[in-house]
Amino acid sequence: MLPLPDITTLRLCSVLATSAFAAVFLVLCAGRRGETHWPCWAASAGGYAVILICFSVDSHPLVTAALFAALGATITLLLDGVRRFEVGRGVPLRLWALGLSPGLAYALPLLFLGLSPGDAGAWPCRLLGTALTAVNTAIVGGLLFLGRSHAPSLGRRIAAVALFGYLPSYAAGLFFEATGIGSIKLAALLPMLSDQLLLGVLYLGLLAMPGERAQARLRLLAERDPLTGALNRAGLAARLPGAPPVGTAVILIDVDHFKTLNDGHGHAVGDAVLKALVAAVTARLPSSRDLVVRLGGDEFAIVLRGTALPQAQALAEGVRAASRAVPGLPDWTVSLGVAMSRPEDRALAETMARADAALYHAKQTGRDRAA
Repeated sequence: MLPLPDITTLRLCSVLATSAFAAVFLVLCAGRRGETHWPCWAASAGGYAVILICFSVDSHPLVTAALFAALGATITLLLDGVRRFEVGRGVPLRLWALGLSPGLAYALPLLFLGLSPGDAGAWPCRLLGTALTAVNTAIVGGLLFLGRSHAPSLGRRIAAVALFGYLPSYAAGLFFEATGIGSIKLAALLPMLSDQLLLGVLYLGLLAMPGERAQARLRLLAERDPLTGALNRAGLAARLPGAPPVGTAVILIDVDHFKTLNDGHGHAVGDAVLKALVAAVTARLPSSRDLVVRLGGDEFAIVLRGTALPQAQALAEGVRAASRAVPGLPDWTVSLGVAMSRPEDRALAETMARADAALYHAKQTGRDRAA
């Protein structure tokens, strides 16, 4: 039988790792007063290091109960930081109550039995404390993995998987306590072993979340027109890189006499017209899968997916009618060309070329119309 690792050495490794990550979180917190997730994560990591040190010292039973409560609070702090990062506010009180519940669960048998926490007879205390710690860990992990977010986060899910990784060690510890197999040392050793594998994964998952957000913002800037908020050509190519699916419609839009409008009323009015056009189009898109794209200047495209020609023509006519009278802006009109994808189209550009021909026809036959 292999000898058990030294729990003191494992505890020291865990303390050093959590202290290092707490220092990293504190450094990242410096000068960023509005980013309250960093202090939460720093407190969670630093608090866990202090708790591990305190667990190594024999203390009053109620102090041990307080340590179990603090352990649950450090887990809740992880989620609190994630919530502050994503939505700007922390977790509700009921989750804090759940986080502190391991301490209460540990203390209840002590209050009635008067046992010492190091005594083998105190197994009900350790059993209940460990069970509530496992429940809290599972719930926090589940909220991280499945909880709603404005944007999916791989880092958040990595942190959740790391928390789930602790559950087998808690389950084994509960089994040893309930059956009397093994020893108190073995039950305490298992979470320390899990720390060596999972602590780094947990904290690196949290550290990845701000990087993911920054990358998403850069992608948004690269794929969006800053004036109107419509996609640009790069954004369109990223969403439809290959042949257009069957049922794809392209509507090309051109503001009639836009240069004259700009020269007569100023570029600020011209910009307002472009933004009003995009707003009118966006309000009429049938689904979130459909796209509005600024191709350049006063040229725009609507890409409808899963539609038919009559529906595309109806949308084009609706946009044309909506553009004729916008409060606060001079009169302006648009011309539109509509085309459907064909099975032989190898790229969206081929569908757009037919829509461009239809747009040219609309201009040649009097403008302010859809063809």
